[in-house]
Amino acid sequence: MTVETELEQLEEEMWRANREGDGSFYDRVVRDDALVVSKYGVAGKADIVPTITKNENPFLKTTLADLKVLRISDDSALVTYKATVTALISAAERTFQVLATSVYTRDGDEWRSVFHQQTEV
Repeated sequence: MTVETELEQLEEEMWRANREGDGSFYDRVVRDDALVVSKYGVAGKADIVPTITKNENPFLKTTLADLKVLRISDDSALVTYKATVTALISAAERTFQVLATSVYTRDGDEWRSVFHQQTEV
């Protein structure tokens, strides 16, 4: 499997874990010093894992498109794409799109998330 395919699959798994409230996946894959930037501000892993686990506004469906992987080095890469998300917000379904960027670094044989950013479009 190529690095590009591996990272695309990992990104899909991150969204699956988000949909399912699988905070343990985030706890395993996200590095302790990782950051997320969104319209809600900047958050670290200590904020992200409990939020995913609570799953208060669950993502019902997510579709990723136009994925591109940029290798920064043998042990780091950047992934960009557009995500279409349907979420349950205040008991109503809402569909929106975001442009997303994730940065991964290799830790031994595994890729770990160190940064994720979303901009709603």
